[in-house]
Amino acid sequence: MMIGIDILEVQRVKSFLDNTKFLKNIFFQSEIDYFLKFNDPCERIAGFFCAKEAVKKALCCENNISFLDIEILHKDSGQPYVILHNNAEFIFKKNNYKNIEISISHTKTLATAICKIDN
Repeated sequence: MMIGIDILEVQRVKSFLDNTKFLKNIFFQSEIDYFLKFNDPCERIAGFFCAKEAVKKALCCENNISFLDIEILHKDSGQPYVILHNNAEFIFKKNNYKNIEISISHTKTLATAICKIDN
């Protein structure tokens, strides 16, 4: 089993909001659309950023994986899940990993995420 975790101060995300190019270098349009459903999207942006970092850490290849190799979506129940693309998907399959799970949590000031990958 591989574990990755990340934590971020929500305040650091506020500067991202006006930088559409920066957001699109990290998040899929589907993720950005999700953020914009909320009056204050900063907590969710921070949570998704942490989730992507946690996935990169769990895959043990932080430098070889782009943020756009990792997509965070939600089931109807609200539970987040991961879709891997490109190099992240290649590394997952190459290592014969079986399952990937994430959990995201946030408050007004902090966001955190953890990723568990089973082999």
